[in-house]
Amino acid sequence: MDASERVMPLPILADSRSHASDALDCPADTVLKDEELLERIQQRDEEALLALFRRYRSLVFSIGCRILRDPSEGEDLVQEVFLRLHSKENSFDASKGSARTWLVQMVYRRAFDRRAYLHRRQFYHGTDEAAYANAVSGAKNLETDVIERLTAHQLRAAFGELSEDQRQTLELFFFEGLKLAEIAERTGEDIKNVRHHYYRGLERLRQLAREMTRNGSGHDADRKGEKG
Repeated sequence: MDASERVMPLPILADSRSHASDALDCPADTVLKDEELLERIQQRDEEALLALFRRYRSLVFSIGCRILRDPSEGEDLVQEVFLRLHSKENSFDASKGSARTWLVQMVYRRAFDRRAYLHRRQFYHGTDEAAYANAVSGAKNLETDVIERLTAHQLRAAFGELSEDQRQTLELFFFEGLKLAEIAERTGEDIKNVRHHYYRGLERLRQLAREMTRNGSGHDADRKGEKG
């Protein structure tokens, strides 16, 4: 993405880093569901885009910083994500899953793609990030496997197959952008237990992802997931 693509003629993107859009009155922000906002955005409704931006920019930035390990890159990810939402690449289909799940998956995919690009350009060379990347490469591979394999509907169904502790941990991690230490603080769990729930749950999700993609639509798992 070149520099000319980073700024759109919209206040939420042109001024997102200063968060000046907080002062704007956006009725859609509290009235419409995420699914309705995405459908309006597909019709080039800029007020809907502003509303969705205000709801999700913190989560997108949090995911970006966690994966890219650089605040500036996290800010660029926010710009890119909402630019894509406003473009023809917004392929959201409400029949295939919730808007939140679809959006989070899209954010992770873009962040992983950007991280791979930065590694190829040796962006992290000679920094602490290089050691960090090696230390967590297994977890990141698991995350990538899950995100890339499952549709939003399948991901929701797969979460229904997890234990309560695993589901809560991964929901807070993926959908609220919390770090493991923050999850421990939120739930009152020991950090070692949270880490255990995270890795066991992520591994279980990958197994389910493989089963679902191997079996096609994963219809049976989807039905179970509706109960979770």
